[in-house]
Amino acid sequence: MTAVARGGTVASLLPPLVASAKGIQRYGAQINTHDLMKVLAIVTMVVDNVGVFFMDDNVWMRLVGRMAAPLFFYLVGYSGSYRFKYQILALGVALWLVNLFASASPSMLEHYIPVNILITFVLIKAIMNRFDPVKMSTQSLVILLACLLLVGIPSSLVVEYGSFGLAIAIGARLINQRHPFGRPWIITATVAHFLFQASLFLFVRPDVPMHIIPLGVPLFVAIVSASILVFVRYRLRGFALNPGWLRNTVVYISRYSLQVYFFHLAAFMIIYRLI
Repeated sequence: MTAVARGGTVASLLPPLVASAKGIQRYGAQINTHDLMKVLAIVTMVVDNVGVFFMDDNVWMRLVGRMAAPLFFYLVGYSGSYRFKYQILALGVALWLVNLFASASPSMLEHYIPVNILITFVLIKAIMNRFDPVKMSTQSLVILLACLLLVGIPSSLVVEYGSFGLAIAIGARLINQRHPFGRPWIITATVAHFLFQASLFLFVRPDVPMHIIPLGVPLFVAIVSASILVFVRYRLRGFALNPGWLRNTVVYISRYSLQVYFFHLAAFMIIYRLI
């Protein structure tokens, strides 16, 4: 099993809604840490979206779901392959259209922005395909990180997670290349992202009961700590996983992850609108 090299060969010509056998094998037949992180991201994402659409915006499920996006952004940056993939854009546009027609929001602006996380992935790949942060000096990286965090909140109003997602992806690239500023960068970017999320889901929302906060804060701290630990110690490696049904389940969930994301969220949006 080999890591995906920067600019390496990836199955990039798959139809947007179909993953072929080539796509399933694009990281090798062996289970690897990419697969496990994707499965964790997808599970927490589904928990989050169930909480949104079917559990009256359940605070606990939403807090658990805060772990999903940073995992995805980390994998985008760590992979080292930033070439444009039209299926990500196609699925992002399709999901935007589903949201446009399924949304019950009276505000026209909310129908269009922020655009979904798949579009954020496309933008991050486009940016990171143009420059390699590993070649920057530590001083330049400090300035860049400060700028990304400074515009994190306003940019999140336009694209989901805004420049916080880009900051995590860059941190993953630095970790991958063992840059000396990699760990300080990813810790700072991750904490900043979660602080913003904590303010949204615990302290800003008027419907969050005060008795939830003393329990919600420790849970949030645990999620932040677990994410940072995974990020700073992450290495792409393969290993055996048995029994076979479990290995196949992990492989298919991981390597059909774009399709899983699109179909489950589109279905949730439509069902929620209908009921």
